[in-house]
Amino acid sequence: MAEGLVGRILGKLFPSRPAPLKATTQAAHVRERQFHGSTRQMAAHFGVSERTVQRWIKGTRAPRGADAARLEAAAARVQVTDRGKARRIRQYTAKGTAFSGVSVTVDLDSAGVDIRGSSVVRAGRMRPPVMVKLTGAQAAALAADPESPEAEAAVNQALADYFQLPVGDVTAADLSTIR
Repeated sequence: MAEGLVGRILGKLFPSRPAPLKATTQAAHVRERQFHGSTRQMAAHFGVSERTVQRWIKGTRAPRGADAARLEAAAARVQVTDRGKARRIRQYTAKGTAFSGVSVTVDLDSAGVDIRGSSVVRAGRMRPPVMVKLTGAQAAALAADPESPEAEAAVNQALADYFQLPVGDVTAADLSTIR
């Protein structure tokens, strides 16, 4: 899944711990929490120089492109503690196939999705965003590891359930715009 998408998913699953918005704060949090204060390890992980990481933290330079997306996703990940994550997974798992309380808004027009034979396709009209509700099992798979094959399968199943289509007709890869 796309890096920015991971951050938005984690924001939905763990709403009490939003990731910082400023790149300087994101970089500082990631360095402290994921790399235990090591600029060298963070630079190696991102494939940039130590000086670049120092500039991100200082605010004299902002990450761009793929680095910005990777930093945003890493900042979202470090906001969630292992204990909090385990508790949330247990809560979602207990709900099973019932609605988990987590919904994602999917903007079909900006994602460029065309689902033939579905009532959401309107010739020449803008389609409103749709709310896809996740079951407890789907939310638990996403909470465990949003980048795992199980998480992608959970999103694909949620989309198939929403559109009442066979799994695979519309997938998470089709939907880059999830709010």
